[in-house]
Amino acid sequence: MTTRGSLALVLSFVTFVAVALPLDRSSTPAQQAALSLIAWAFLGLALALQPPAIRVQVAGLVVLATILECVGSLIWGAYTYRLENLPLYVPAGHGLFYLSALRAASLPWLHRNARTVVVAVTAGATAWMLYGLVAHPLPDLLGFVTWAILVRFIVRGRYPLLYAVSFAMTTALELYGTGLGIWRWSPVLPVLMLPAGNPPTGIGAGYAAMDALTRRIVGRIERARATRRGAGTADVAARPTASVPGSATPAD
Repeated sequence: MTTRGSLALVLSFVTFVAVALPLDRSSTPAQQAALSLIAWAFLGLALALQPPAIRVQVAGLVVLATILECVGSLIWGAYTYRLENLPLYVPAGHGLFYLSALRAASLPWLHRNARTVVVAVTAGATAWMLYGLVAHPLPDLLGFVTWAILVRFIVRGRYPLLYAVSFAMTTALELYGTGLGIWRWSPVLPVLMLPAGNPPTGIGAGYAAMDALTRRIVGRIERARATRRGAGTADVAARPTASVPGSATPAD
């Protein structure tokens, strides 16, 4: 995808979120389903323009993110959507978000200033984490834990610019979505009894972890496929050639 195409994708995603979330603020289940159809159509069109490797990576993240959404929201209750369901546009939104972050991180300007961007985002995340610890009746301990995860990926991860971009985008989306009341984080996480902000200050680190896990899973699947293809090719090469009447064979 060209730089212009990447910018068009990112701006289209931002516009979609800016319009769709306010519409979902008072939507009925049927209206929410219509928004979901649009989100999935958008994702399908966007993926059609990507190389196969990116399509597989985004699809893997959608599956992983959907599982985590079901566990985090529907089972655990760490956060709850307005209609107490999992809106069907959310899995598609994860795919669009991740694809937009990948393309944003590939923009030449960000690449040329990668170190500055990473340092600025990390500093901002640190300041916001400290604010979450002291500015609320309960300290945002989930924000502190997720901030520590972000720092780990920034320092030791393979793609610090992508993690910084994802964190900034997630923070903006979380503030927007919780501000509209589309979803809300529990003040204290069930079971763990860990206080959390609404949103937690470091929650953007989740995409760094999902990116790393998705790449690992997809890599293992691709290696397993390559191994099976290699074994199949070896079997064919080792298979004796059938004798054809009237033809010469090495034994002849």
